[in-house]
Formats: sequence, structure tokens, C-alpha cells
Amino acid sequence: MYSVEEIRENYKGFSDSKIENIAKKESKGLRKDVLGILKEEIEKRNLDKNLISWVETETKTYDGIERDSLIKKIQNLNCPKCAEKKDRLYGFEINQVVSVLLFANDTRNEKVLCLSCGKKAKLKAILITFFAGWWSRRGILLTPWIVIKDSFNFLFINKISDKIINRLIDENTGHFRRKGTENGTLNRLIKRRNEKEILEDEGYDFT
Repeated sequence: MYSVEEIRENYKGFSDSKIENIAKKESKGLRKDVLGILKEEIEKRNLDKNLISWVETETKTYDGIERDSLIKKIQNLNCPKCAEKKDRLYGFEINQVVSVLLFANDTRNEKVLCLSCGKKAKLKAILITFFAGWWSRRGILLTPWIVIKDSFNFLFINKISDKIINRLIDENTGHFRRKGTENGTLNRLIKRRNEKEILEDEGYDFT
């Protein structure tokens, strides 16, 4: 691992565009001491000061009571699929394999849904895999594994849900910090995530 001084020297040699790119896209994974170096470079170069605010919101994680409160808020939303509140929301891992001759398409999605909609979506994917997953060399290997694993995962709905909802929070920390965590904001984000739309802040608009 590079020392702080080595990293500082590396950052000095980066172009302005490289520093901006790190701030916008990579700051979440940086160590705290490296974040300090990044902020120093932004200030020294007189880059957009809003980059520092961006970095701070991206890296200010949700912990303790604040995280627990956000998890409960997400769980208590209406289902983005059926728009009803039959039960709390859960995170579901949904895998599917479809094969045609030499081609096999395997997909993995994470969706946040009510228990009823989530089970239906998961069961549908298992059935599609069971009937359409075998018809390629790769599909023959993948299909039994996916069918067995996803069927078995029905026994661990709560455990898998906790991982998926916590990952949703970690991946969208900056979005929540900037946009807030009102029900409307959470509903829109979860719906877009369920539909596999890429969450972006319109070209990193800092205003």
C-alpha cells in the first residue's frame, strides 16, 4: 500500500481532469487520509469548490441510528411494483438464464419489492431458467446451479434482503445526502434501480 506522501506526490502529477474524475467517480472508495489529499488538490488548483461538497456527500456514510432509521423508512414504503403496502419491502436477488444454441444469457438483478411481488418475480425467473436455460453448453452448466441456488434462497429471504438494502444505501449515499430521503425520493430511486436504470445526477450538476 502506498504511503500518504507517495499518494500526495502522485496526485500532484495528475491533470485537473484526472482530479475531477477521481472526485466525481472514485471518492467513495478512498481512504480518509487520501480524501484529505484530494480536497487539498481541489483547493490548490482552484477547481470547482462544489467538488469538495460532492466528495463529502459521497463519503459521509450512514451509520448507527441514522442507518437503522433509513432502512426502516425503505422497508415501510409502498411496493414500487404493485403500489400497495401489503407488507414491508424486501431486497430480492433474481437470477435468470436463457439459452439459444451456442448463446447463453445469464442475468442477475437486485430488486426491492413487497414479499408477494418479490416471490412472484423470483419464481418467474426460476421457471424461465428451468425451461429456457438448458439449450447451450454453458446453459447446461448454469441452469441447475441457478435453479437450485435460487430455490434454496427462499429459505434466507431476510438475510439476503438485509444485504441488498444495505448495499442500496451504500451505493447511493451521495444521492441520499444531496436529494434527501423523503418517501418520493426513495420511491423514485428504488423504482429506477429495480428497472436497472443507471442513477446519475445529470452530468454531476453541483448546483
